[in-house]
Formats: sequence, structure tokens, C-alpha cells
Amino acid sequence: MTITGIRQRRRFSLFWRLSGIIAIVLLAGAGALTLAAYAYARTAADNAYDRLLIGAARQIADTLGAEAGAVSVDVPTSALETLSISRTDRVYYRVSAPDGSLVTGYEDLPLPEAEDPSDEAVVGDARYFGQDIRSASVWRYLSEQGATGWVRVTVAQTREARNALTLELTLGALVPVLAMSVLALVALMAAVQMGLRPLRRVERALRQRDPNDLTPLDVETPVEVDALIAAINRVMGRLSARLGAMQRYIETSAHQLRTPLTSIAAQVEMLDRAKDDKARATTIAKLRRRTVEVGRLANQLLSHATIIHRAEAMLVDIVDLRQIAQHAIADAVLETLERDLTVKLDAPKSPVYVRGDLVALREALRNLIENAVQHGAQSRVTVRVGETFGGPQISVFDDGPGIAESQWLHLRQRFVTGDIGGTGLGLAIVTDVATAHAATLELTRAETGDFGITMGFPHPEGHS
Repeated sequence: MTITGIRQRRRFSLFWRLSGIIAIVLLAGAGALTLAAYAYARTAADNAYDRLLIGAARQIADTLGAEAGAVSVDVPTSALETLSISRTDRVYYRVSAPDGSLVTGYEDLPLPEAEDPSDEAVVGDARYFGQDIRSASVWRYLSEQGATGWVRVTVAQTREARNALTLELTLGALVPVLAMSVLALVALMAAVQMGLRPLRRVERALRQRDPNDLTPLDVETPVEVDALIAAINRVMGRLSARLGAMQRYIETSAHQLRTPLTSIAAQVEMLDRAKDDKARATTIAKLRRRTVEVGRLANQLLSHATIIHRAEAMLVDIVDLRQIAQHAIADAVLETLERDLTVKLDAPKSPVYVRGDLVALREALRNLIENAVQHGAQSRVTVRVGETFGGPQISVFDDGPGIAESQWLHLRQRFVTGDIGGTGLGLAIVTDVATAHAATLELTRAETGDFGITMGFPHPEGHS
């Protein structure tokens, strides 16, 4: 299975996720209500049957007496018949004399716990003959001759009738709870569907939109979706700007490449028609020079494309301007070999840190040096790195005539050249890099009269 397939399988429906969460909450609530209803029903059933138990015990206690110096009792049938509601229920009783001995009934019948005899009845739960029972005890005080003291009457019953009543009451409460839960779930699922309608409107607006339409999305949505619309519009704005820049770049690149390529084709044809060696040598020299220019233009086009791409995804880090300058000078050595030029680095011994993209900064400095070597310098190029109160700086000076300040703003644009020639790409690349790094570009003159371009950077955090 492909990664795309796995990702598709892991996708989830927001509607079903919300509905599932709501269903779980409602199910938990229904379960809690069911437990509460069961506890209430059990208590109600116990209270109802406890009154019957206590009543039966008191009926038996009312027949207590003494005969021949012993406790006597006449257990009325009606007292036990009231407890025989369920055919499966069993009823037990026990009458204990003041000394605890059995008068009548089941001798081993468990008795509810009681601290002292009193007029109040006590009830309790126990196990008897392997079944759960509920028992109640009452006391009567006898003061007969030979039978003086508290006589305890205990009546017990199994829980079948109680359990049946508990179940009946619980089911009676459970039906409306489940009905309300189902109705609430249906209503909330409908509410979720209505809540997701704005997202469907956004989806429909995007799906029906022309692929070339990158204008801001205008869809009526609730406040909660405004952040999503704003994010989509920001992405569209960035995409529109990127596509516009790339389109302009491609158009101007095609225009700039068309002219030298046409010139090369014409010179090749002239070379084919040359009748003598002198004309052939002249054409070859022009062809070689034009080929070098095309190669340099292609390199600058690729360099500028790289800068445009990295402007959106720069790998920002703390870098040393001295090392960047050293690498850029090393890249320019081959250019200086064709002419009698000296390229010198003027930098402090300690690092000069800036926060930026290493590749973009190196490319910008390389283009500055290349412009100075190819179109300005007569004998020397100086690269200076230093720190000022405003922040780190790097400058490229040459002993050429320089650029008139009236042309400076125009020279920052692509394919605009000054009086000194060139394609105009180099300074445009430098301008883009400076903008991406919040750096300044200044036209300067050294004390020696050398013309220079300076990039000034803000202090990096932690290295100011």
C-alpha cells in the first residue's frame, strides 16, 4: 500500500467524529441516569417491602404472652400471607425469648444488627440457605411471671419480589431516558450538519472557482470560520504573488535569452560565410565572447530563480560574514584571471555574525563581486566586512567609474542596465536578498575614490 493510500485511510469525517463524541457523552449520561434510576428503584422497593416486614413482625409481636412461666406466641397466618406476593419468595420468622433462646421459628435465621432493644424496628440484609434475604426485627417487653424482659420477633423474606419491583421501576425510568437520548442525538447530529454547512460553502466556492482565479475568497460564513477564510486568502495572495513573479521572470528571461541566442545564430552563419582567415578569426572571437555572455546570463538566471525560491523558505541561521566573503572571493578567482585584477578581503579577525540564509547571502555577494569584476573594476576589487553602530556590514568596492546615483533605483530592477553595461540581473538579485534579510543597500564612495555597494544588516539576537 502506498503512503497516499495510508493517508487516505487515516482520514476521518468531522461529522462522524463529532457525532461519535456526542453519542458517547449521551450514552454515558444515559448509563449514569440508569444507575441512578436503579439505585432509586431498589431503595423504593426496599422501603415498600420493609414496611410489610415490620408490619408482619409487629402483628406477631402483638400475640406475645406467657404461659406456665414461659413466653408464648400465636403466629397469625395473615401476618405471613401479606409477604407471599411472589410465588417464588420464601418467608422465615424467629421469636427469641429474653434470654435469647428460641421460642418458635427458625433458630439459625440471621438477625439484623442492633445495639440494644428499643421500640424502633431494625432491618438488614443477609444470606440464608444460599439466597439473599431482607429481615426486620421488633421488640416487645414482657413483665409476666416467669417471662420478664425483651422478646425479639424477626421476620425475613427473600428478595425475588423486591428485585422484580426494582426491575419494573428501572425499566419504567429507562424508556424515557433512552427516548430522550435518541432524540437528543438526532437533534445534535442535525445541528452538527447545519454547523458544517459554512465549510461546504467554502468547499463549493473553491471547487467552482477558475484555476487561474487567485483573488481573495468572498464567502458568507460565521465568525468561527473567518480564521480559515483569512488563512486561505493569505495562501492565495502568496501564491498569486509567487506566480506573478515567476511569470514576469520567465517572460523577461525569454526576452533576454532570445537576443544573444539570435546573435550567436547570426555569427555562426557569418562564420560559415567567411572567405578569409582574418574574417573567420574575428567572427570566432565575437562568437566566443557572446557565448561567455550567454553562459553568464544563464548562471545569473538560475541564481535569481534560486533566490526567488529561497525567499519563501529561507534556512535562517547565524552565519559569519567573513566566511561568506572568503567563499565568494574564491568563486570569483576564475573571473579575475582573464584580467589583471586584484581581489582583496578586508575583514576583522573576529567573526562578524548576521542572521540569514547562507546560500542566499553567498549568492548575493558573489553577484556583487562579479559585477565589479566584469563591469566596473580597472585594477582592484576590495571586499570589506565590519561592524558599525547600526549593525554588521559587507561592502564591495572597485576602482571603476561607478554608477550614477540617478540610475540607482532603476538598476535594482531585473534586466535594467546602466552606462557600464551588463544584464542588470546581479543587482536585482542583491536587492531581493537584502529585502528578504531586512538589510539596507547603499551606494558609497571610499576615501580612495573607489565606488562601492554596501549591505547593512540588523544585529542578530544574542550576538549584538
